[in-house]
Amino acid sequence: SAVGLPRPLCRMKQRLAEFERFRLVGEAFTRFSAEFEFIAETGDLSRTPEIARLITSYNKVAGVYFWTAAVKDAEYKVYAGKTNSLGYRLVNYTAPFQPHSPNDFKLLVFRAFLQEVAPESALRVYFKRVAETELTTEENRVIGAYRPLLNIPRPATPEAKRQLQAAFAAYYRSSFEGVLGNAA
Repeated sequence: SAVGLPRPLCRMKQRLAEFERFRLVGEAFTRFSAEFEFIAETGDLSRTPEIARLITSYNKVAGVYFWTAAVKDAEYKVYAGKTNSLGYRLVNYTAPFQPHSPNDFKLLVFRAFLQEVAPESALRVYFKRVAETELTTEENRVIGAYRPLLNIPRPATPEAKRQLQAAFAAYYRSSFEGVLGNAA
């Protein structure tokens, strides 16, 4: 292993180095800080009392939200999205997996990955109030300006797609078979 580091630690440092192009630094960090309000930091996306308070405080508050990953003294651009209610989105992101809305689960999957790479890391959410009529335009502008990791489209591997299809098939089949097997 490189520089005498144990192999798993060396691999973790390599993975963290891959994040560098998503690091908020310099003028981009200054612009970001002026544009977005810090809302909360969470280690595990659980429904803490602080998150519960924010869910209530930001109920029906429209805008663009932005998740970052804080690792030591660095901050990395993770995901940006729009919402008619930041409170509702926080409910979605802090809920367990929901088959009707698997897209919300991506942040939990990313958090688990980040925990492997940088156990000391945390996720931060920022917010910018935006009129509902401007949400899509502003979300597109923010994504184009900052290029967060999870907003960059990249197709999944054919094997991952096959596994997802099989999982959905098993889930829905168990549902209708359960209804058919219920005599009542």
